[in-house]
Parts: sequence; C-alpha cells; structure tokens
Amino acid sequence: MSLPVDLCLAGAVLSAWIGCFGALRLGSALDRLHAVAFTNAAAGVLVAVAAFLADGISPRSVKLACLVAFVLVTGSAVSHAAGRALALRDGPQA
Repeated sequence: MSLPVDLCLAGAVLSAWIGCFGALRLGSALDRLHAVAFTNAAAGVLVAVAAFLADGISPRSVKLACLVAFVLVTGSAVSHAAGRALALRDGPQA
C-alpha cells in the first residue's frame, strides 16, 4: 500500500476511536448521538478516499463511494429521527 492510503485508513481508525471516546465521555443521549454521526461521516469518507487512492476509478471504489453516500444520507435521517424521539421523550427543557 502507499503512504496516502495508509494515512487515510489511519485517519479513519483515529476518527472511529475519537467517536467512541466521545460517546463514552458525553453525558446525554443527544450528545452521544453527535459522536456517532461524526464517526459515521468521518470514517466513511476517509475509507472511500483510500479506496479511490488504491484502485483509482474502478467498480469496487465506485461501489464503496455509493455505499458511503447512502450511509451518510440514511445515517443523517436516522440520527435526526432518533434525536427527535429523544427530544420528545425528555419533554420541554427549562
């Protein structure tokens, strides 16, 4: 593997660890939801970039880019729905 691919994959692992530690450290469920969304976006994009750097434009890298785009869209929709459910459960805050 080349150095840029290794750096992208190391960044993906680092962002996953940051998201995990953030989820452990943050207090409320809504705050932890932000850490999960960060991990979803940052790690996915870095893995897709690593695939393009390793393979160029190939069927495998295009499939991965489509998968990352799908996960970003559906992940944000699910995060929004979960956040809305948590906000409704907790009621109005003073």
